[in-house]
Amino acid sequence: MSEPSHRLTKIAKYEIKRRLGRGAMGVVYEAFDPFVQRTVAIKVAHSAGDLDPATRQKLREAFFAEVYSAGRMHHPSVVSVYDAGQEDDLNYIVMEFVDGVTLQEYVTGGKTLKPGQVVDVIYQCAKGLDYVHREGIIHRDLKPGNIMLSNEGEVKIMDFSIAHVDVGFEGHDTEVQGSPMYMPPEQLTEEKRLVAQSDIYSLGAVMYALLARRTPYKASSLESLIYKITNIDPEPVTQVNPEVPAHIAGIVEKAMQKIIYDRYESAYLLAKDLSTAFGRLRGVGERIDMQEKWKTLRYLAFFKDFSDDEITEVVNASEWKDFEKGDTIVTEGEQETAFYIIAKGGVEVVKDGRIVGMMKQGDCFGEIAFLTQQPRNATIVARTDVSLMSVSNSLMEQASTETQLRYYRIFLENLIARLSQATDKLVEAEKAISSGT
Repeated sequence: MSEPSHRLTKIAKYEIKRRLGRGAMGVVYEAFDPFVQRTVAIKVAHSAGDLDPATRQKLREAFFAEVYSAGRMHHPSVVSVYDAGQEDDLNYIVMEFVDGVTLQEYVTGGKTLKPGQVVDVIYQCAKGLDYVHREGIIHRDLKPGNIMLSNEGEVKIMDFSIAHVDVGFEGHDTEVQGSPMYMPPEQLTEEKRLVAQSDIYSLGAVMYALLARRTPYKASSLESLIYKITNIDPEPVTQVNPEVPAHIAGIVEKAMQKIIYDRYESAYLLAKDLSTAFGRLRGVGERIDMQEKWKTLRYLAFFKDFSDDEITEVVNASEWKDFEKGDTIVTEGEQETAFYIIAKGGVEVVKDGRIVGMMKQGDCFGEIAFLTQQPRNATIVARTDVSLMSVSNSLMEQASTETQLRYYRIFLENLIARLSQATDKLVEAEKAISSGT
């Protein structure tokens, strides 16, 4: 498979500026989007014109799998996907442009990171990975070359082209995909059973490589590499780099345990350990959490007319609450006046012990209680794991007058639409009763 024979200058509306790099799936270019006036990165799939139609289709599906996985995620430590399409015989994906280099430059290139800086970088990765896993996605190919570090010190996980998306069924891959050097033992066995801890191993291996400035293993063949990963522990990172503190080396060792259940149970717990080991990361964590909330609201219909600054004000004037599947969020008859917007997940509406409706991401509830101060008229139960944004009058008063007016206008529009739908259902019910009699 080869690149286009002529120099690309434009794909669809995007103006090509320069080539940034080349990977297994395609070539990445820096480009400019004249419609929204921003610099973007475009990945163009390698040409497959010399292959049979069935193979070309398989490669195309694999290429656009990245859109299905990464395109649904909005997190400050995960690269954003804006667009995708086909222009003539070229398949392309449009992504956020990151002004920086991959972590590979800090392993085999001329750049170095001190142990404290490595902890900072891996902490950001762990926060992003925790979000990815909560979205039901396993990356499967975490390696230094798939993680960007911007010139401002911000991490971006990228290349979800072979990511596994949990869609509710069990399945196994039939071949090894990705970069074996950073794969966990279970990904290199016949079973290939991948879970969240599989990515945690890979992130631990990336951390090892950054601290040691070399890969965890050296091998002359793929067979030798697989044997070492599955049977032999890497040389302690403190022996390779004596500047690495023992407690940091312990975190790497736990993340890279060969048995899945000996590793960190979640990327959240890995991030927590890193934060404990390096206290100043608390501020970094707060920044990432704030950015995650901001990105979540930016993509909800309720906030589509809000400016970036207004969304920031709303985030600062709100409380965020997480519930597990089956939890009761509000109870019918209780006196509570908060208004909720579903940031992630879905809920069931229960009235007199009977499910009367369902709501999903972007939907709202609690408007009547919020306005009238009356008791809740229904029970809301989490149908999945749920993240809610909660707003009260006292909190909203912290925002500017302009933001408050926009917020309450959208709020009332949603309330009117909800009441109108309820009225239509009552009319339909009455018609059905009348026709039945």
